[in-house]
Amino acid sequence: MLKFLQINQTAVYLKFLYKISCLLLGVGFLSCTQSISTTELNTPSEVKLDTTIKYAKRFAVANGTNFKELILFGKKDSRDTSSVFVLYQKDKPHLSLKNAYYIQVPVKNIASLSSIYCAMLAELNLTDKISAIESVDYYNNQNIIEGVKSGKIKEIAKGPELNVEQTLMLHPDLILMFGMGDPRQDVNAKILNSNIPVAISLDHLEEHPLARAEWIKFIAAFFEKERLADSLFNITEKNYNYLKQICDTVKFKPTVLTEIKYADAWYVPGGKSFMSHLLNDAGASYIWRNNEKTGSLPLSFEQVYTEAKDADFWLNLFINVHSKKDLLSFDERYNLFSAFKNDKLYNNNLHVNNNGFSDYWETGMAKPDELLKDIIKIFHPNLLPEYQLKYYKKIN
Repeated sequence: MLKFLQINQTAVYLKFLYKISCLLLGVGFLSCTQSISTTELNTPSEVKLDTTIKYAKRFAVANGTNFKELILFGKKDSRDTSSVFVLYQKDKPHLSLKNAYYIQVPVKNIASLSSIYCAMLAELNLTDKISAIESVDYYNNQNIIEGVKSGKIKEIAKGPELNVEQTLMLHPDLILMFGMGDPRQDVNAKILNSNIPVAISLDHLEEHPLARAEWIKFIAAFFEKERLADSLFNITEKNYNYLKQICDTVKFKPTVLTEIKYADAWYVPGGKSFMSHLLNDAGASYIWRNNEKTGSLPLSFEQVYTEAKDADFWLNLFINVHSKKDLLSFDERYNLFSAFKNDKLYNNNLHVNNNGFSDYWETGMAKPDELLKDIIKIFHPNLLPEYQLKYYKKIN
């Protein structure tokens, strides 16, 4: 699968593939609504749950008199609190909370280990607070790239693994990282024992596109930028819902296939997944929309072909697919699909950096309204006659 990659990029692409596989596979979990009580959250009785978190199910916010709690829900059970962050300005509160991080805010510097989080920090005008990233190879943001070149921003995970010693030497006020929710499995033991607060972002496990975008509120809380985050999210929400509304009455809803086969399996998004929501909100008829999975379904080529051979459109091909020839280099049988024959292939790599990584995985995940606009333009171009695609391009 990686035979076309240059040798010096192999480690970077392997890490990228690991991230994508986590996004594709996801983790099924019990629904967590914002009607839960503070007792269920195992927080002090003096805090009040913040009901402005509308879509996100993997974190909650509770407000105390002179502090704020951020609660992360890990693993498969939404009542399973994996981490608690007690944020305070001046006087550290004395609470009966075990294994909680107490953090004085605003945080002065952060190791932000994903381009998605850095995109949200940029939206909050906090790029200058980023002291470290994982690898600049993933980035299209010129401020981040220049920061690494100047030495202001350090790379602490150039390969697949975090450089523990370098991280400990930097000692950031906060590490924001990708994971599956269990600090004991996601975080190196030396870092866990160093007293550096580590926040494992679970945005990639959210089901709804707006839920993922709402994680800007989680990040903003560490910098006391909640009002700005609320304002930015409200704009995204308003735009998304407007676009969805104009698609609600379309008569023709094209059928859609996504992804390609990785190794022995073709991971198609489940019916309750981020991508399924996005496609259906764009006025499409996603082939596996009735499936109940929040993650992805590992299917064989033959299973996908049986269900999707006549699909009208095919989206989200592999990162380095820029032509039909590229696609056929993975499997010549792809030319059997109607979308291939009818030139209805679109990939999310319109703009890529020098290492081939698309801005889709950087700013797109934080801007579902812009992704939705792109997909509407592909399926129903007459609805947005003046709009030009931002993330997607047609594959010929």
